[in-house]
Amino acid sequence: GESNVVPNEALDFIKFVNESPSPFHAVESARLRLINAGYEEIKERDNWSGKLKHNGKYYFTRNRSTIVAFAVGGRYVPGNGISIVGAHTDSPCLKLKPVSKKASAGYLQVGVETYGGGLWHTWFDRDLSIAGRVMVETDERQFEHQLIKIDRPILRVPTLAIHLDRGIADGFNFNKETHLTPLIATATKA
Repeated sequence: GESNVVPNEALDFIKFVNESPSPFHAVESARLRLINAGYEEIKERDNWSGKLKHNGKYYFTRNRSTIVAFAVGGRYVPGNGISIVGAHTDSPCLKLKPVSKKASAGYLQVGVETYGGGLWHTWFDRDLSIAGRVMVETDERQFEHQLIKIDRPILRVPTLAIHLDRGIADGFNFNKETHLTPLIATATKA
């Protein structure tokens, strides 16, 4: 008989994807996984002479938006070849603009810009949330980055009802700059 058991690797990948709603979250998730696997953090700017050891496992991050990890083989000698695997962590999204509060026709909206080559027509009439990195001021009057992820729908990019836009049956045409602006609340509720 056929087994319905999902492989642990697939479940682990799904967990990683769910923990990584932004590139910053993906880097942090990968960083924690590397630490759990025995990788040592090194600094990109430091001199690595004498620091890297055979069978050593290392990683560094750049701006917490990029992570590089590598292992030194037990029989490695300078001049030997190396193998590299690369991937990117970003994907099409609506990025919040720095000054993003907008109001129109009694609704509060969030100013966004498109990032990447998204299939933007699929973003309409869906529950959306927010995730990423924010800069906050600490009690010590210092600024630091923190990751945020709101685990509930708070935004929606609406479309008009068909009786208000009879031409939609001939094709869904929209302006990315003006029509992809998510609603967050009614002005009265705010």
